[in-house]
Amino acid sequence: MANRIKVRGITVEINGDTTGLQKSLESIDKNIRNTQSQLKDVEKLLKLDPTNTELLAQKQRLLGEAVHDTQDRLESLRTASEKAAETKDKYDDWKAKYDPIKEKINETSEELKNLKEQSKKANEQLSNGKISQEEYNNLQNKVKETSDKLKDLKKSAEDVSEEFGHPISQEQ
Repeated sequence: MANRIKVRGITVEINGDTTGLQKSLESIDKNIRNTQSQLKDVEKLLKLDPTNTELLAQKQRLLGEAVHDTQDRLESLRTASEKAAETKDKYDDWKAKYDPIKEKINETSEELKNLKEQSKKANEQLSNGKISQEEYNNLQNKVKETSDKLKDLKKSAEDVSEEFGHPISQEQ
């Protein structure tokens, strides 16, 4: 599950996936570009009538919006940077817990693959009378136990990632 950071109505997700951050920054950048465009229009009109108080007030409002949007962008980037630094610091602890589980997942996956192949062969052997129903059932039980073990290992891996907040490596 991703960590969520909410800054002035902008939600940023941090978990190594920066799409949430990119979308929020794109939204802020769009507001900044829109404000800049409006400011250019007001500047053109002010050149024609520099004493127009309504245009001056509108320019002041637009400049305030530009400052606010820039502050939002800076705060989003600062928060994302802090969160990334936190998860980077947790990476080594997470890796020490996660790697042995991942290794077991790989071993169990391979074991399950082999058992499923044996199960296919045993199915043919059972229909030809080469093995007993009891041997076949024992193999099917092993397949189920190994499959359940794999599910438990995957859940453990996810729990470890949740515990450490889906940390990122220094390279990431």
